[in-house]
Amino acid sequence: MVTLREVAERAGVSIKTVSRIVNGDPAVNAKTRIAVQHHLESLNYVPNHAARMMRGGSSSVFGFMTDAVATTPYSVDIVRGAQAALNEKNQTLLIANTDGDEKLEKEYWRMFRAHRVAGVIYASMFHRPHIVGQPDFKDPIVLANCFAALGDKPSLIPDDEGGGYAQAEYLLKLGHRRIGVLTLIPDIVATTLRGAGIRQAFRDAGLSFDESLEQRGMDGPVHFERMIAFDAAVKMLSAKDRPSAIICGNDQVALQVYSAAAHLDLHIPRDLSVIGFDDQKVISENLRPSLTTVALPYFEIGRQAVETMREAKQNDANWAPKILVPCPVVERESCCAIS
Repeated sequence: MVTLREVAERAGVSIKTVSRIVNGDPAVNAKTRIAVQHHLESLNYVPNHAARMMRGGSSSVFGFMTDAVATTPYSVDIVRGAQAALNEKNQTLLIANTDGDEKLEKEYWRMFRAHRVAGVIYASMFHRPHIVGQPDFKDPIVLANCFAALGDKPSLIPDDEGGGYAQAEYLLKLGHRRIGVLTLIPDIVATTLRGAGIRQAFRDAGLSFDESLEQRGMDGPVHFERMIAFDAAVKMLSAKDRPSAIICGNDQVALQVYSAAAHLDLHIPRDLSVIGFDDQKVISENLRPSLTTVALPYFEIGRQAVETMREAKQNDANWAPKILVPCPVVERESCCAIS
């Protein structure tokens, strides 16, 4: 491994000068900085973060532990958001994926301690309460896309209730009144929260929500769900008083509604408006017409988790806010106003 001494000898400056440049000291002469950086690059110098941590007692490395996010499409944006925030200060993310294995999780906590990470983001595949194991870890732990069941750690979660509200409000403003809902399974937090948001939007508009128009789009236990949205949508859309719009629990459900509408020779959005949730771009951008949906703010959750981790260092151990990150409507072509 190339050392600071080798770079200093090649550049004809002191080791102290090279160290100041590596550590971003702005007081170094610009001409000297450019010359030294050239030699740093040509020699492929890599900073020894471990040695720096031993000297300074601090770390530029943060941990990221997840049950499945790192291997789950779309929610990997939580990782991207965290990395983007850390890159701004030349900090690094050490990622560990547990796949729900408790023994593996304990090993990763040991690894984080060994690397002296400055804090850890724990991210879940879906919005749920979580109890972090006893990691004997003294630096800040922030939960992302899940929340502390014991209320003992800061957390960032999508505003699912606000997202459900946004879905209903969007359609109500277009003049829709008879609106169907195809939900996710009832055992997850998001289903309850989004349903509450939908009902609140109706109340705020001075309207009553027809409970008979809410059906499951998915069925089964968590992690073993099966899609039933096509049959539910066909039944709903075959009725004489069929809805003019359908709110979908996610974009996969919306895809099934598109298929049901085609099966019944209904045109989207002329005969039926459809709004999804998640903004899974492989679905939402490629459907024809493209799908209006509500985005899960994974990137922003990851970015804000880093900022929250930094704030946690300035607060006491009892500082444990639950931060709601807004879920915005992404408007495309699948909804239109009632004529």
